Amino acid sequence: MAKYKLQEMSNLNGVGEKRVFPKLVANRQLNTKEFVDKLHSYNRAVPESIVSAVIADIGTCLGEMLAMGYTVKLDDIGTFSLSLDFDDNKPVEMNGDDDKMLYRKVTVKDVNYKSSPELIKLLKRKTVLERDMGGVSRLRKNKYTLEERIGRTVEWIDKRGFITLQEYANLNNMSRTAASVELKKLTQGEEATLETKGRGSHKVWVKAGSNS
Repeated sequence: MAKYKLQEMSNLNGVGEKRVFPKLVANRQLNTKEFVDKLHSYNRAVPESIVSAVIADIGTCLGEMLAMGYTVKLDDIGTFSLSLDFDDNKPVEMNGDDDKMLYRKVTVKDVNYKSSPELIKLLKRKTVLERDMGGVSRLRKNKYTLEERIGRTVEWIDKRGFITLQEYANLNNMSRTAASVELKKLTQGEEATLETKGRGSHKVWVKAGSNS
């Protein structure tokens, strides 16, 4: 049985009309071995080692096909495709109708997944939902305004030279997801407050125009 709770949420800045929506209370995450055990129970004639090998091969083949630009549809599961994003610090806005946005670096951001209608039908038929009682869960309102968050961040960077995503989230009482969204906004446009340095896990934010 799956459990859910009712969650209250306003917009990113904690203002505006609040809405309530159901949110899954995750049981726990199954690892590959546990999933193989579950899958093996459907057909004991197939050894677990074969099931594990097939799952590994699916991951490898799926990655290779997506890397070649294919979308992949797996019956009863869903459709997979690449999600792309710019991998540079250049503006995302066009300067005019004739702006061809040359010399841009693009990278793989994520994988898009759209579940199959068959899977949705199965879930609607099989899932039994029970409410995790306790009223409506309310998200903590950020105790700092956007201007205050920017000021605190600039002060941090002045002392330490840069700020990481986790440091920004901790400093400004935000989740990593909300911090990531806000940092992206703060690096865009001609009047951007911040800019990024490095990539991936080494990505940090510095003051815009900084030579550090």
